[in-house]
Amino acid sequence: MTDVFVTPLRSKLSISSCFINVGRDFLNILWGILVLINNSFTRKLMIFGSLLCYILAKFVESYFPHGPLKIPVSILCYYCLLRILNYYKTNILNEDDPLLCGSDIEKMRVKKALSYLSVTTRYKYLETPANVEFLVDWKKYRENKRYKLAQDQYDSDWDSDSNDSNDSNDSNDSNDSNDSNDSNDSNDSNDSNDSNDSNDDEGIKNTKLFLNETCDEAIKLTDFVENIKTTLENESKKKILTMN
Repeated sequence: MTDVFVTPLRSKLSISSCFINVGRDFLNILWGILVLINNSFTRKLMIFGSLLCYILAKFVESYFPHGPLKIPVSILCYYCLLRILNYYKTNILNEDDPLLCGSDIEKMRVKKALSYLSVTTRYKYLETPANVEFLVDWKKYRENKRYKLAQDQYDSDWDSDSNDSNDSNDSNDSNDSNDSNDSNDSNDSNDSNDSNDSNDDEGIKNTKLFLNETCDEAIKLTDFVENIKTTLENESKKKILTMN
């Protein structure tokens, strides 16, 4: 009884896996064509080769439709096609071959495309059987986009923190200048009014200056601690974003 149910299940799984493999290969072939079209060198070579192949095929069909010379003439036309393409590539097409002058990533993509199109031998070390190259490129694009957004957010937060710290420093400097002006005005008025009690006024002035300086230092210290806290919180948030 078990064999009766197992054999149709296996046949269904084999059929489904066959459809999956065919669909994956079809999508990878489309991806390979897209990669070759996006490259300027291969695009021009493909267009010129297609036009030349069409012209030679029409020539053979029109002048040698059913004669015994059709096969040798077709072989000769194919040889001429290769020679003309080689001449066009080396002398007329002023583009860099991606397989020779491109980057490592570009070389790998072109090799994958040619492999999926069966133009060259199968590069098994470059291909993964379970990969759908469209989805792989889409995932890489999404990852790069998320990384760029996180980097822009980090730069904007860093700029805002630096601007806030500069504004706080400017406000502290203005407060210090106002306090020093007020203390100088009070000192001038005290000197003009109390010329007889100069020693007592001198002590009072010194104590006032000391208190003002201590207050300013305390304000600066609290601002510095708050800036450190905000920067640490922002860095922790950025680390969480990058991890996500």
